[in-house]
Amino acid sequence: MQPEDAPAGRENSPRRRAREATAQAEGPLVASDRPRDPGEPAPAPGPPRRRKRRVWPWVVLGIIVLLLIVGAIAGVLAMQFFAEAKVARSALEKAKTGISSLNAQLGSDDPAKLQATADDITANVKLAADTVDGPLWDFAARVPFVGQNVDAVQRVTRAVDVLVVRALPPGMQFMSTVDLDKLTVEGGGINLEPFRQVQGSIPEIAGAFADAEALVAPIDRTSLLPEVAEPIADILDVIDDAAPALAVADKYLPTLLDIAGSGGTKTYLLVFQNNAEIRATGGNPASTMIVTMTDGKLGYADQATSATFYEAGTQGNEYISLPPETTGLYLPTLTRHNQDYNFTPDFPTTAQLFQAIFADTTGAHFDGVISIDPVVLANMLAVAGPLTLNTGQQLTAENAVKVLLSDSYEIYPNGAESDAFFTDTAKRVFDHLTTSSWDPLKMLDALKLSAQEQRVYLSFTDPAAQALATEFGVDGALQADNSARTQIGMYLNDSSVGKLEYHLTSAVSATCDAGARTVTTTMTLHNGITDDIKSEYTLGLRNGSYGIPNTTMMLDVLYFAPPGAQITSTTPSRGEVRNWERTGTEKNNTAVSHTVFVPKDKTVTVSYTVALPQGDLGPLDLRFTPTANATPVTIDSSCDALFPPTADGQAASAASHG
Repeated sequence: MQPEDAPAGRENSPRRRAREATAQAEGPLVASDRPRDPGEPAPAPGPPRRRKRRVWPWVVLGIIVLLLIVGAIAGVLAMQFFAEAKVARSALEKAKTGISSLNAQLGSDDPAKLQATADDITANVKLAADTVDGPLWDFAARVPFVGQNVDAVQRVTRAVDVLVVRALPPGMQFMSTVDLDKLTVEGGGINLEPFRQVQGSIPEIAGAFADAEALVAPIDRTSLLPEVAEPIADILDVIDDAAPALAVADKYLPTLLDIAGSGGTKTYLLVFQNNAEIRATGGNPASTMIVTMTDGKLGYADQATSATFYEAGTQGNEYISLPPETTGLYLPTLTRHNQDYNFTPDFPTTAQLFQAIFADTTGAHFDGVISIDPVVLANMLAVAGPLTLNTGQQLTAENAVKVLLSDSYEIYPNGAESDAFFTDTAKRVFDHLTTSSWDPLKMLDALKLSAQEQRVYLSFTDPAAQALATEFGVDGALQADNSARTQIGMYLNDSSVGKLEYHLTSAVSATCDAGARTVTTTMTLHNGITDDIKSEYTLGLRNGSYGIPNTTMMLDVLYFAPPGAQITSTTPSRGEVRNWERTGTEKNNTAVSHTVFVPKDKTVTVSYTVALPQGDLGPLDLRFTPTANATPVTIDSSCDALFPPTADGQAASAASHG
């Protein structure tokens, strides 16, 4: 029954029902819990009731304390880490300053001061290396986001330690023995004795750089913070550049000394390619010179022209038989006349043909055949300085190509006269190079530029020397497979019988379709001959037979596909002279030849597409015939997906002269 003072409607309130449900769940009321009736005495007090302890505040407090302790420890460790980083950085900066001082002291006569500087460098680098090898650094290297930066610093510091401990002592000996800053060519050569003395130190230096390179190889520069990437960039660049060069020096220094005549006199044939009458590897090679190398000194032996072989009755003989599928690509004069020995783009074949005709004509045998062109001479004159010709004119780096390949034919329109001029000029250039003083390192740069422009080729009879030529990419050989390089080439041979190609300019480009595995190579050819050219020796002798002006260039264009590849199309699809259409194979490279006419002031575009074989491909090696003028080369980024980058990070190798 509801109490009288209870508000109406409360008996079924939700709150009351909830209390009753709770009471039922907890069981019957005990005496202490039951409500007393009115007038009922209060029960006797029982034992005090225990209150339930609250634990969670203590847990939270403990966690907070723990975090504070961990944070404090982390802060201490962070302070220690940054302190160690400061020590390592300071030590490396001192070492860098010491290296600069050491470089300046190498030319001094104070070995004690030199050694003291080297000792300071070693001590500072050791301090830095010991610092970054601690457990704190190893832990930090595994921390997300920043670990790769710590790891990079560790790796670079360890690499510097390797270089200082192992490469610095023999490097000091090398630099003190061979002062490259004072190295000059005087009296026709270089003193080889210092290089012989340091041969033994090169392997240790090269080994140290190789090990340093292995240490830093895993570093991904793109993932580093600028604060880390910038300070270590110089060190990484030095290691990246020096390690491969030192490996080559270690491998080939004895061979280089042998080539320079360290072990006895070497005899070489210099072939001058005349780009005015173009050939696959440069130009008409009618002019040659025989030179010697004895203990680093260059000597003159003899000269020869095509007239030499006509007079001896050896011109026109065939000394080397090539496979029919190869000779079918060229005119039959390829193997019978020295002016045409380089119709083929395979320079080793050209060298063999020259070796054979000289052996039959004079009994001479050469340790190597070296090919250059007038652009190479111009690059060399830029280092050695100008010389005076028999006409009183100065031959300089700026005018050498024009004088030799164009002006001379206007001055000496007779073939015998021009041959005499070239013979005298070649001897004067030789005498100038062997009697003047010049910087061999700058000359090396000039020759390197010339080689990049595909103007220098070397062929040696000694296998070690030939391996060096191959290593440096100056062997001029057609590749027998695609493992080292995927070689694609467009080459030119003159068919007008003139000297028109001094006025030829060209440009080469390549694009790729990775999905179809094809490469399309395009060459533009422009005839820029001027109206003042009158020499019949320059103008096309054969042109009249084909009803075209004698200022029109007649060019055999050779399209070469790499081994296993197929030529799927050419532009033009047929040449101007139908009975000169040629196809064949040379050293497993398929090829097609079309003759195109390039009239005065006109531009002709030729191209071809190659379907590449399945399987791995070496880096793209785009070859072409160098002209007397600039040859810009463009390789489209579409080729990146087909070909791996070269050692210098480029997707393809090709050069232009500009």
